[in-house]
Amino acid sequence: MAYLIDSGIWSSVFAVPSAIVDQHIKMCSPLSLKVLLVMLRHPGKAVDAEWLSGQLNMTPADISDALGYWIGAGIVSNTTFPTQPSEPQEQIPAVKKSSAAEPVVTETKNEATGQRIITIASRPKITREDVIQIAQGDHSIAQLLREAQSILGAPLTPVESEILVALCSYYGMRSDAVMMLLQYCVSIGHKSMSYVEKTAANWLDRGIITHEQVEREILRLTAENENEKKILKAFGLYNRGLTPKEKEYIPRWFSLGLDEVLIFLACERAVENTGKVSFAYADKILTSWKAKGITTVKAATEDLNSFSKQPEPKQNKSAQTGGDSSLDMDKIRQLLHQPFHE
Repeated sequence: MAYLIDSGIWSSVFAVPSAIVDQHIKMCSPLSLKVLLVMLRHPGKAVDAEWLSGQLNMTPADISDALGYWIGAGIVSNTTFPTQPSEPQEQIPAVKKSSAAEPVVTETKNEATGQRIITIASRPKITREDVIQIAQGDHSIAQLLREAQSILGAPLTPVESEILVALCSYYGMRSDAVMMLLQYCVSIGHKSMSYVEKTAANWLDRGIITHEQVEREILRLTAENENEKKILKAFGLYNRGLTPKEKEYIPRWFSLGLDEVLIFLACERAVENTGKVSFAYADKILTSWKAKGITTVKAATEDLNSFSKQPEPKQNKSAQTGGDSSLDMDKIRQLLHQPFHE
């Protein structure tokens, strides 16, 4: 089936900037696009949310949300705000005047896991109008709101916009640092703005607010995440994550200066010798190798073999187990002599 536009409608046309299609059509909401088309149809006419709601049969609140996208993009300007530089600051004193304040952060503890949970206890309420006004007065925040939609792959909700603006205007994080934070959270599978805010609260509690500080923290967290994945693979853990206590071992192991292959070997031997995933057992092996100066797989394997060949206490285990004990020990020695596979 083919489709054709009725040529009769060309008797009356209006222009749509190419940038709308090239840069924004993927990101703006359907309602935002409708709002812009209506405004382009009436060039030079100052319209308000009430008038647009009548044209589109939508509520003024929805229209205001849709307009927020274009205002943040710098395509639509709000002519109702005063032009004097001092007056906008007076309208939102809680946001603009508290930018240098210490962040209000609280810490709780998960009784089950013992994990610290840091959250932002309170922040000023930033209205939709505040967000629009702040974006108009700060190009970097306006750019953050635009880029955030690209990172999240969807238009920002009013709450998402509020949180992003609060991190910059109230808590003092630079807009580029907030953008890096958002990119990191999305890269590890967390698009929830609640997760972004909790991560920001943790960073704020530790004084991480500048571009350089955020970059170092992201590099550290990325390395930790990669190391955790390696340990999960070494232990053969494919059906669960790591507990907070297990996670504490990993940075220590990788800080010992041992080759990663040795860490994997220790994990493998811990499972073979105990029959279960034992971080404590692997930790003892690695600590021992570090103390002995063992740095190669050959030396580590010889160390494990020498340990397995140590004389056992004299006991007639054959009589107790029907002679199966010697067979079990032979099996263990055979496993220890198997080559290690990454």
